[in-house]
Amino acid sequence: MSSSPIDDFIQTMGLLWHAEGGPRIAGQILAYLIVEGEPRTLQQMCDALQISKASASTNARLLEGKGTLRRVHPLGARQDAWLAVSNPSQSLLQSVSQKYRRNADTISQIGAGFPVGMEAAQRRVDDFAVFYRRSADFLDEWIERVGCQDAGSREKETEGHGEQQG
Repeated sequence: MSSSPIDDFIQTMGLLWHAEGGPRIAGQILAYLIVEGEPRTLQQMCDALQISKASASTNARLLEGKGTLRRVHPLGARQDAWLAVSNPSQSLLQSVSQKYRRNADTISQIGAGFPVGMEAAQRRVDDFAVFYRRSADFLDEWIERVGCQDAGSREKETEGHGEQQG
Protein backbone atom coordinates (compact mmCIF):
# COMPACT_ATOMS: atom_id res chain seq x y z
CA MET A 1 0.00 0.00 0.00
CA SER A 2 1.53 3.28 -1.15
CA SER A 3 0.97 6.59 0.60
CA SER A 4 0.72 9.98 -1.05
CA PRO A 5 3.35 12.72 -0.67
CA ILE A 6 0.81 14.64 1.42
CA ASP A 7 0.41 11.67 3.79
CA ASP A 8 4.20 11.33 3.90
CA PHE A 9 4.55 15.02 4.81
CA ILE A 10 1.95 14.76 7.58
CA GLN A 11 3.52 11.59 9.01
CA THR A 12 7.06 12.98 8.74
CA MET A 13 6.10 16.20 10.50
CA GLY A 14 4.59 14.12 13.29
CA LEU A 15 7.80 12.12 13.64
CA LEU A 16 9.97 15.25 13.53
CA TRP A 17 7.83 16.98 16.14
CA HIS A 18 8.02 13.88 18.35
CA ALA A 19 11.82 13.66 17.92
CA GLU A 20 12.01 17.25 19.19
CA GLY A 21 10.12 16.28 22.35
CA GLY A 22 6.62 17.32 21.32
CA PRO A 23 3.49 15.29 20.69
CA ARG A 24 3.47 13.50 17.34
CA ILE A 25 -0.14 14.56 16.78
CA ALA A 26 0.83 18.24 17.13
CA GLY A 27 3.24 17.86 14.22
CA GLN A 28 0.59 16.08 12.19
CA ILE A 29 -1.99 18.80 12.85
CA LEU A 30 0.48 21.52 11.88
CA ALA A 31 1.36 19.67 8.66
CA TYR A 32 -2.31 19.06 7.84
CA LEU A 33 -3.16 22.73 8.26
CA ILE A 34 -0.11 23.83 6.25
CA VAL A 35 -1.23 21.58 3.40
CA GLU A 36 -4.88 22.65 3.61
CA GLY A 37 -4.12 26.36 3.68
CA GLU A 38 -7.66 27.13 4.89
CA PRO A 39 -9.25 27.11 8.35
CA ARG A 40 -10.30 23.65 9.57
CA THR A 41 -12.49 22.72 12.53
CA LEU A 42 -11.50 20.22 15.16
CA GLN A 43 -13.92 17.73 13.62
CA GLN A 44 -12.29 18.12 10.21
CA MET A 45 -8.89 17.48 11.81
CA CYS A 46 -10.27 14.40 13.57
CA ASP A 47 -11.70 13.01 10.35
CA ALA A 48 -8.58 13.70 8.29
CA LEU A 49 -6.04 12.48 10.84
CA GLN A 50 -8.11 9.78 12.57
CA ILE A 51 -7.57 11.29 16.03
CA SER A 52 -9.89 12.02 18.93
CA LYS A 53 -11.50 15.42 19.38
CA ALA A 54 -9.80 15.81 22.76
CA SER A 55 -6.40 15.16 21.18
CA ALA A 56 -7.13 17.58 18.33
CA SER A 57 -8.22 20.27 20.79
CA THR A 58 -5.27 19.79 23.16
CA ASN A 59 -2.69 19.82 20.39
CA ALA A 60 -4.28 22.72 18.48
CA ARG A 61 -4.13 24.80 21.67
CA LEU A 62 -0.49 23.75 22.19
CA LEU A 63 0.36 24.88 18.64
CA GLU A 64 -1.57 28.11 19.15
CA GLY A 65 0.57 28.76 22.24
CA LYS A 66 3.70 28.28 20.15
CA GLY A 67 2.41 30.76 17.60
CA THR A 68 2.11 28.30 14.71
CA LEU A 69 -1.71 28.14 14.59
CA ARG A 70 -4.35 30.80 14.88
CA ARG A 71 -7.93 30.25 16.01
CA VAL A 72 -10.43 31.86 13.68
CA HIS A 73 -14.18 32.36 13.90
CA PRO A 74 -15.67 31.89 10.43
CA LEU A 75 -18.70 34.08 9.82
CA GLY A 76 -21.90 32.13 10.34
CA ALA A 77 -20.10 29.06 11.70
CA ARG A 78 -20.92 27.69 15.12
CA GLN A 79 -17.47 26.19 15.66
CA ASP A 80 -14.05 27.75 15.89
CA ALA A 81 -11.59 26.75 13.23
CA TRP A 82 -7.81 26.67 13.14
CA LEU A 83 -5.40 28.00 10.56
CA ALA A 84 -1.62 27.62 10.24
CA VAL A 85 0.03 31.04 10.39
CA SER A 86 1.71 32.19 7.20
CA ASN A 87 5.23 31.34 8.43
CA PRO A 88 5.01 28.73 11.21
CA SER A 89 8.76 28.07 11.23
CA GLN A 90 9.46 31.71 12.04
CA SER A 91 6.81 31.62 14.77
CA LEU A 92 8.49 28.57 16.31
CA LEU A 93 11.85 30.35 16.40
CA GLN A 94 10.23 33.44 17.94
CA SER A 95 8.63 31.26 20.61
CA VAL A 96 11.99 29.71 21.52
CA SER A 97 13.68 33.12 21.54
CA GLN A 98 11.06 34.53 23.91
CA LYS A 99 11.39 31.48 26.19
CA TYR A 100 15.20 31.86 26.30
CA ARG A 101 14.90 35.58 27.09
CA ARG A 102 12.48 34.80 29.96
CA ASN A 103 14.89 32.12 31.23
CA ALA A 104 17.75 34.64 31.16
CA ASP A 105 15.70 37.18 33.14
CA THR A 106 14.61 34.60 35.71
CA ILE A 107 18.14 33.26 36.23
CA SER A 108 19.55 36.81 36.50
CA GLN A 109 16.97 37.74 39.13
CA ILE A 110 17.75 34.64 41.17
CA GLY A 111 21.51 35.19 40.87
CA ALA A 112 21.16 38.80 42.03
CA GLY A 113 19.72 37.51 45.29
CA PHE A 114 22.71 35.31 46.21
CA PRO A 115 24.10 36.15 49.65
CA VAL A 116 27.40 37.91 50.31
CA GLY A 117 30.27 35.46 50.10
CA MET A 118 28.74 33.59 47.16
CA GLU A 119 30.17 35.89 44.45
CA ALA A 120 31.87 33.04 42.56
CA ALA A 121 28.59 31.08 42.44
CA GLN A 122 26.75 34.22 41.42
CA ARG A 123 29.18 34.75 38.49
CA ARG A 124 28.61 31.16 37.34
CA VAL A 125 24.86 31.66 37.52
CA ASP A 126 25.19 34.97 35.67
CA ASP A 127 27.22 33.19 32.97
CA PHE A 128 24.32 30.79 32.54
CA ALA A 129 21.90 33.71 32.18
CA VAL A 130 24.23 35.22 29.56
CA PHE A 131 24.08 31.93 27.63
CA TYR A 132 20.29 32.18 27.44
CA ARG A 133 20.35 35.89 26.53
CA ARG A 134 22.95 35.40 23.79
CA SER A 135 21.01 32.39 22.47
CA ALA A 136 17.87 34.54 22.28
CA ASP A 137 19.85 37.25 20.44
CA PHE A 138 21.19 34.62 18.03
CA LEU A 139 17.69 33.29 17.39
CA ASP A 140 16.42 36.83 16.74
CA GLU A 141 19.21 37.34 14.20
CA TRP A 142 18.40 33.96 12.66
CA ILE A 143 14.72 34.88 12.38
CA GLU A 144 15.62 38.11 10.62
CA ARG A 145 18.05 36.36 8.29
CA VAL A 146 15.65 33.54 7.42
CA GLY A 147 12.83 36.03 6.88
CA CYS A 148 14.97 38.09 4.50
CA GLN A 149 16.11 34.97 2.64
CA ASP A 150 12.52 33.73 2.34
CA ALA A 151 11.43 37.04 0.83
CA GLY A 152 14.38 37.00 -1.57
CA SER A 153 13.68 33.43 -2.60
CA ARG A 154 10.03 34.22 -3.29
CA GLU A 155 11.02 37.22 -5.41
CA LYS A 156 13.42 35.07 -7.45
CA GLU A 157 10.77 32.38 -7.88
CA THR A 158 8.24 34.97 -9.02
CA GLU A 159 10.75 36.47 -11.45
CA GLY A 160 11.58 33.01 -12.77
CA HIS A 161 7.92 32.18 -13.34
CA GLY A 162 7.38 35.48 -15.11
CA GLU A 163 10.26 34.76 -17.49
CA GLN A 164 8.92 31.30 -18.27
CA GLN A 165 5.44 32.59 -18.99
CA GLY A 166 6.56 35.70 -20.95
